Amino acid sequence: MQKLIRSALALAFLATAAEVASAQIQVPEENTNIGTASGEFLMLGAGARGMALGGSFTAMASDVEALYYNPAGLPLMEPGLQVMATAMPYFANTNYFWLGLAFPFSTGDYAIGLSLGNFGFGSAPVYTEEDPTNASDQTYGVSQSFVALSFAHAFIDRFTGGLTLKYIQDRLGDASAQAFSIDVGTNFHTEFAGRPIAFAVVIQNLGSQLEHSGSGLDVNVFPTSDDPDVPSANLDPAPSRFRAQSFPLPTVFRVGLVYDVLSTASSRATLGGEFNEPNNTDPSWGFAGEYEWLPPDGPIGAALRGSYSFQPDNTLSAQEDLAIGQSLDVEDTGLDGLAIGAGLKYRFSNYEARMDYTYRHFGALGSINVFTLAFGIR
Repeated sequence: MQKLIRSALALAFLATAAEVASAQIQVPEENTNIGTASGEFLMLGAGARGMALGGSFTAMASDVEALYYNPAGLPLMEPGLQVMATAMPYFANTNYFWLGLAFPFSTGDYAIGLSLGNFGFGSAPVYTEEDPTNASDQTYGVSQSFVALSFAHAFIDRFTGGLTLKYIQDRLGDASAQAFSIDVGTNFHTEFAGRPIAFAVVIQNLGSQLEHSGSGLDVNVFPTSDDPDVPSANLDPAPSRFRAQSFPLPTVFRVGLVYDVLSTASSRATLGGEFNEPNNTDPSWGFAGEYEWLPPDGPIGAALRGSYSFQPDNTLSAQEDLAIGQSLDVEDTGLDGLAIGAGLKYRFSNYEARMDYTYRHFGALGSINVFTLAFGIR
């Protein structure tokens, strides 16, 4: 009986303590670090196919594009060397380029690859308070780039893991910053009802912070004083340099699942979905599908693909959406998150060439086109 009374008192105490604690601790409704990351070009993607399937490509990646989306997909590549180049003209006269090279070895137990990307613009005029019309003809540019080395291993026939090491350089005019990061990915693949299914988990851009420095932060300081004996204008300014605040990289946690609803010798239809948890915005989700026709003995193959990705931060009211679209002269602002694409593949002898195209819509910003060329040696 005494033990029962003590237990009841203990439960009552815990309930009271919990109620007091909940009254004292106020958890904000929005505690995501929105807009606090630097180097967000790292999230632009790689390859027209991967960008068209952004809603589920983490678990689907099994070619050279796995260098970006999930290095664990590299051992799942077809034997031989693969190289790919992607060009994506972006908004406000900026451009993004991505290049990757990968190959499996040791009968597919291991794979290695190298990739690099660049985003930016050049020769933009400099406008200042002293020179509002750029009479001096000064210009500046922005170049954000990374180079990455990936390594992957098939631990068993159904589970692979991969690691990517990145060096990141961010040049903003005459200021620059460097950082290092890693991507870690896993892929579990098996069969369900006689057809392939895959599950993947990836962490991207886990690393150091970007803190800019350089002559672009230099400034001449003229000390001031309330003392009437001190001259109001100092003929010899004190040269100084601003210290920029450091910002983390856009780290994101991805979970993806894909399943082949159709799998024959000449065609495949895959459906899948993905959940993303970034460190600089709200969680998002998406789904995608791809149909590929590729006769085993034929030289030509084709694919159709598409996806929809939902990002809560981009959700606007109907009035806001219409107002922004009209001010930017953009139609179909409600298509934000939609991506559709197609690809052609041609095999000849021991070689393979591939061309992919994707159309992506970014809501009020408008749409962009992505172009990819790939070449492989089987």
